[in-house]
Amino acid sequence: MKTRESASAGYHRALAAYRAVAPPHQEDPTLAAAVVRQERVRRELAATAFPDVEQDQEDEVPTSLEAVRAQQRQAAEAVRAAAIRRARAEPAGQAGTTSSPALRQTG
Repeated sequence: MKTRESASAGYHRALAAYRAVAPPHQEDPTLAAAVVRQERVRRELAATAFPDVEQDQEDEVPTSLEAVRAQQRQAAEAVRAAAIRRARAEPAGQAGTTSSPALRQTG
């Protein structure tokens, strides 16, 4: 595969000739105004259609990785504790007294 750096001398001459006569890129002011106008309208419509989304995002405090991991450990520990309670209750015949429903196989 050829790149501009490894292209032939003829390619480089043709590219230089093209760049010499090509008009410089100029942004159309009417196009730029239309883009700004459309963006403003889009934001207004989004605020009307989804008023609580932007507010929720502003109120949201970034959570640190340590806080997320602590929350995940706490949730995992709660699941583990519930499983231990269920396992202890089953031999005693109290499977229905746990806080979460026991899984039963039918068949």
